[in-house]
Amino acid sequence: MANYSDIKGFTVQTLSTDTVANAAAGGSWASGGTINNTRDMLGGAGPQTSALIFGGNPYPGSSAYTESYDGSSWTEVADLNTARILLGGLGTSNTAVIAFGGNLSPPNYRAETESWNGSAWTEVNDLNDGRWAMAGNAGTQTAGLLFGGAPGEVPSSDAHTESWNGTSWSNEPDMNTARSENAGAGTSTNALSIGGTPSYPTATAVVEQWNGSSWTEITDINTARNDLGGLKGGGTITDALVFGGLNRSGPTTYASTEFWDGSSWTELADLSTARYGGSGSGTSSAALYAAGNTGSRVGISEEWSAPSDFNQIQEGQLYFNSTANAFKETITDLPGASWASGVSINDGRNAVGSAGITTAALLFTGDPVSGTPSGVSANTEKYNGSTWTEVNNTNTARRECFYGCGQTNTAALCAGGYDGSSKTGNVETWDGTNWTETTNLNQTRNGGALVGTSTAAIGFAGIEPPYTGKTEVWNGSTWTEVSDLNTSRYTISGAGPSYTAALAFGGYGTTYDAETEEWNGTSWTEVSDLNTARYGIGATVSASSLNSILAFGGDEAPPANNKTEFWNGSSWSELAELSTNRFQMGGAGTSGTGALSFGGAPNPVATSTEEWTASLGNKTITAS
Repeated sequence: MANYSDIKGFTVQTLSTDTVANAAAGGSWASGGTINNTRDMLGGAGPQTSALIFGGNPYPGSSAYTESYDGSSWTEVADLNTARILLGGLGTSNTAVIAFGGNLSPPNYRAETESWNGSAWTEVNDLNDGRWAMAGNAGTQTAGLLFGGAPGEVPSSDAHTESWNGTSWSNEPDMNTARSENAGAGTSTNALSIGGTPSYPTATAVVEQWNGSSWTEITDINTARNDLGGLKGGGTITDALVFGGLNRSGPTTYASTEFWDGSSWTELADLSTARYGGSGSGTSSAALYAAGNTGSRVGISEEWSAPSDFNQIQEGQLYFNSTANAFKETITDLPGASWASGVSINDGRNAVGSAGITTAALLFTGDPVSGTPSGVSANTEKYNGSTWTEVNNTNTARRECFYGCGQTNTAALCAGGYDGSSKTGNVETWDGTNWTETTNLNQTRNGGALVGTSTAAIGFAGIEPPYTGKTEVWNGSTWTEVSDLNTSRYTISGAGPSYTAALAFGGYGTTYDAETEEWNGTSWTEVSDLNTARYGIGATVSASSLNSILAFGGDEAPPANNKTEFWNGSSWSELAELSTNRFQMGGAGTSGTGALSFGGAPNPVATSTEEWTASLGNKTITAS
């Protein structure tokens, strides 16, 4: 007899189109309130429901007009002390904003900064360099960033960056591409500079990311443009929105909207009215674009909304596409995954130790000169998803410590290695702030691997000499020898969820190895080999399961390679390659859907970081 559940079945959602991977893709623009003083070239800040706009060009000349928005209507409030156009603004509400820079008519490039408290403007400390048409979109009234602009007459452009601490401006390293009329998003320590004009009348698509100390070029926007809107005081380096803009070379005015997810730009719903020179603010789910120029100045506002109840796809979700007349399932699109440039580490090196996940990684020790016998390091860096920060060193400088181990950047294990004169069995634990020496390995060696946590781990392989398959288990206080690997080797890699479930792969014994072995808590079993034999492979060291592990790079008799392979629990498959050939790099991540690769060799040792991202996709179900 059939079960009732078998007869009844279950309900699935019916959609006319395939689902998409983020809520922003379901967003659209709608009319908002009309401003009281029509103008363009104005400043602004704040969220969609409590924004502030100020200054601008009502034609002719410069204005000091200030208007406050409550989510439905604009109200005139106290004027700026200095009338100006093409000024910058920062703030998180219509009661806490700073306005800075700009231009008067006739040309007079301003450095004045004014602070708004909800009722009046007060002059505070000036910019270090007067300028106009710059992005000042990253941060708040008390912690902001300004970048680019025009320090003189068109066609001049500037790469200069300044940070605001609530009291004064400080000079920071320049952008790589000088430009004016650019947009921005983020915070004072994690920002994006988007588009702009490098030289009049040319528009650029270049995007740069600020990590608190330097700028790095990342993926371009799809449409080169200047005078575009961005999220003043909103957005992040993985969640940003730009809209509208101009390319004078056309000339062309744009209505297009683009969304940044941390790895790529996606075109979304257009503005209702193509325009440039307006004030953008808000977030990627609730943005505001006020005023601007369509060929003539306009006083309209548009509000962007991406509903929270948008049908975002999730892995394993089943739905029916009525247009395609087919049932579909959402899957992780591993074949479509790719590597993208990330934030560079501070000290280039190879033969490193690493731990953690993509947003909380740890890099420690290594060889800063690649191959020099005395080349060892104690340096430690911590990653928070956007910035690498140097923290306290290990007590013993070394290279080729055991690869791994630790599932966060606040708790990790450093074991073994070569200290510049001899192999060591030294072990140190990391508590998020300091390294502490603890019980040594039973067998002194370097080039092994670790899987697990700082209090429960398995360490295996290495070179004594000779090459070894020795395996030891750590319980937080002592090491215990257990069953050896089947194949002895060193510069091996490992990954897995715990000390009772680990994968060992690659390395070098008598030759370059492709062997893969799986640990079940008691013994090692040989499973399917890597497609390419190699050593010094990076990996998702904190893998959440034995069915989703990524291996990347390595050395294959030489040279270094850029190959990426994915382990699904039974076999390895080749995926998109690293952009840079390297081996003995650091790795972090929990699965084949997200990983970090950083540092590595050959000479010169690498400082670059690459980020692996696999998005979700839609798969037609063909079986009955």
